[in-house]
Order: sequence, then structure tokens, then C-alpha cells
Amino acid sequence: MELVKIFSGDSRIERINSIYTEAFPPQERFGLDIIMSLADRGILDVYAVMHREKTAGMFIMCVGDNTAYVCYFAIDKALRGQGLGSEVIKHICGLYPDKQTVLEIEALDSSAANFAQRKRRESFYLAAGFRHTDRYIRYEGVTYEIMFSGRPEFDKAGFDRIMDSRGSKDFQPVLFDAKPYSTYIFDLDGTLLDTLTDLTQSTNYAVQSLGFEPHSKEAVCGFVGNGIKKLMQRALPGDISQADFDRAFQAFKEHYKQHCCDSTKPYDGIMQMLRKLRESGKKVAVVSNKADFAVKELCRDYFGELVDICIGEKEGVHKKPAPDTVITAMQALGAKPDESVYIGDSDVDIQTAKNSGLDCISVLWGFRTEDFLTEHGAKVFAETPNQICLLTHV
Repeated sequence: MELVKIFSGDSRIERINSIYTEAFPPQERFGLDIIMSLADRGILDVYAVMHREKTAGMFIMCVGDNTAYVCYFAIDKALRGQGLGSEVIKHICGLYPDKQTVLEIEALDSSAANFAQRKRRESFYLAAGFRHTDRYIRYEGVTYEIMFSGRPEFDKAGFDRIMDSRGSKDFQPVLFDAKPYSTYIFDLDGTLLDTLTDLTQSTNYAVQSLGFEPHSKEAVCGFVGNGIKKLMQRALPGDISQADFDRAFQAFKEHYKQHCCDSTKPYDGIMQMLRKLRESGKKVAVVSNKADFAVKELCRDYFGELVDICIGEKEGVHKKPAPDTVITAMQALGAKPDESVYIGDSDVDIQTAKNSGLDCISVLWGFRTEDFLTEHGAKVFAETPNQICLLTHV
């Protein structure tokens, strides 16, 4: 087995591109022409893996002052399972003996459809001497964990420097760390419960009571997040009288009180996640801008003893993103800000966490997109409820 650094014009490029495109999905790949251009400029190292005089694999490295990052590594599908990959990994680490070697694996989310494959890949790298870092990188809609070898301790700053050097308009990863907490404070709508159908029905009941056209579920999704009064203000024309608004608002509250559980249900994986938190001795609260009566009823009916305290919107109490209700929940639980995390699906939740002095995890199954959340300052993401446990060492 031989490792050969290559540049543009090398006769092995076509074969390398075939292995590369077979091993990595389109969303994870850059064009090989771009990669070879960077190799020619000394920004990347591209290697062919030669085995019995044939191109049997490839890998691409980004090398910094103290970190050698394996951007891509693949062995010809027909040659996998024969020990060649393990041999290549050992040689890769030997190429840069004075640096830590780092690579990424898909986050070990046990709820993922390809978890068995993810676990096999982790086992492969553990056997090759790599270790976990609890440092995560997210790009193109996928969360990966960084693994490392070659140093007694992971140099996070060195890794981050090399990621900064790779930054471009086409590659804007988010970096974050797993961290344990004692207290978990959740938003409700769009985070724990899928309430959108019932909210839409009650909104349209109120809107139609004044003779206006109903809204689509997608439109109502854009209205929620700042409490039911703001929801109705967004759903109704801005020039209606105060008396008409009050009638519609009252109609919404009465209808929602009777129908808030018609179609509402926990998102897939939520109940398992909450049980895991409770079994691990964690404190759990729900803080929402939904009306307090609805928050308490929904939490009682769906979560029971899995939630310690639940707080909704009340007259005279500042709602999110003000920190008041979060602070009330923390005081009731005897929780400290540096040991607590706020978890939600919206920009309001991001700002609430900031105003409360809490870390924030933004969930990606709720009412807002990842791009929207990123634009509003989200730093840590969970693709599934189980990832909340993964990212907080539960």
C-alpha cells in the first residue's frame, strides 16, 4: 500500500472522483475540480491510496499549524472490509506526526435511521486510536462529532483555527460543544407539542366570526411565538376596531379552551426524551407564551409527572423574551443559570435564553427553519429529541 499526493492533471483523478462520488452524498461534496484547484495552491492535500498498483481509495487533508483535518476518506467499495482502511488511517496519522489528526463522524443519535452504520464507523475509528472530543460541527443539515488522535488532549482552539481557514460562502459550519445540565426548561408549542392544527382551527374560528377569510396552517405558523394576543393581531386586519378585536380574541380563547387537545400531540421522540431526563434525575420545566390555562392543561394531560413546573402567559407578567417566567421557574426548582438550558424552536426562545443568562438549544422539528434560527443567533441545534440527550450527556 502506498499513499501518493496528487495534483491537477494526474491520471488517477478520474478514478479518485469515482470513489469520492460513490462514498459521499451530493450535499456533502464539493466539486473535485475545486478541490484540485485548492490542492494546486497548497490549501488542501489530496492523496491517492495505491494498492497492488491500482487506485484503491482517496483522502483529502486540510493541514494547519497543529491540526491535520481529514476532510474526506474513502476506500473503493469492492475493497472494504479487508483491513485496507485501518492500514490507511494509521498511515494518515503518521503523515503529520507533530500534529493532532481530526476527523468527523455523524452524531451518534440512536434514533437515526442509519444508527447502526454510524456506530460501526465510530467503532472503526476507536479501534484506530481516535477518541471523542464532545466538539460538534454542523453543516448541510447534518451534525457531526469531531474525533481526534495524536495528542494526549484535544486542542479545540487549534481545530477551530483550521475550520476558520476553510470558511467560505460555500462552507459555513456551526461549531458547538456537548455540555451537561441539571435543569431543562422547554418551550411548548413547536418544541414539545405539535399544536399547529388546533391553533389554526381556533384562529380561523375567531377570524371567521368577524367575516374574514381563514388562514392556511403555514400562515398561522408564522403568526405564533409571541403569545395568543399577538397571534390574533397578526391574523386580523390592522384597521379593525378595538371592540371587534376584543370579540375575536375572546372567541379564540373560548374555542381553544374547548379544542386545544383535538389534534395536538407530542412530537416523535419527545416522551422518550423526557423519561430519559427524569430517569437521570434532571429537573424539567415548561415556560411558554401560550395562555397559562392551556399550558397547564396540556402539560398535565400529556406529560404528567415528567414536568416539575409549567408556566404560561398571564396578565401583568412580562412574557418571553423577557426573562421573568424563566426566572420564576428556576427559582421554583432551585436551579442556577450556569447549570440550566433553555430549549425552543424560535427566535423568541433564543432571545429568552440570552435574556435569562442561559445556554440555548434550538430544535429543528418545530415552527422555524434552520436558516431562520441561524440568522437570529442560534448556536446549538438538535435534529431530534434524542439529540438533546446526546448533546447534554444524558
